[in-house]
Amino acid sequence: MSDLLLSAIDIFFLASLIFNLYWQAQIIVPAKYKVSSLVLTALFAVWILAIPIHSWLYIIMVAAVLTVTIMQGTGGLGSRWLVTNGFFAGVVNYQKLAHITLIPVQLPTMRPQVITIFTTISRQNIQMTFNHSWKEIQRELRQLVPDHIPIDVTQL
Repeated sequence: MSDLLLSAIDIFFLASLIFNLYWQAQIIVPAKYKVSSLVLTALFAVWILAIPIHSWLYIIMVAAVLTVTIMQGTGGLGSRWLVTNGFFAGVVNYQKLAHITLIPVQLPTMRPQVITIFTTISRQNIQMTFNHSWKEIQRELRQLVPDHIPIDVTQL
């Protein structure tokens, strides 16, 4: 690869790293880590590191790609925005939500958990799991989202 292309890729992934750091610092209620990000990181590492390393630009690119991929597993409720997790993670303004569904999950050997499905106005569903009771998540959401957005509690 040419040095110009590697430099552009480095800048892209370093900017993505800064973007992720900023928004993840805004999280006040973290969701469970999405383990699929670790699996994807391992696959990327095997694939990328199979190519011989010839330059520092390539080393920076590999480090940035792997770091960003690991960071993509973190998400949660931010103070002003929903911070999504997954490979194409981003942020969603609470104003853009149309509906929220809470599904409590209680297993005998685990702490209470709640699966939360955020439905946006554009009908996109974003799923996160929190290690809190549904009442705690509902209380936090009521403080963060506008009052006109319904929050339903359903059972599995």
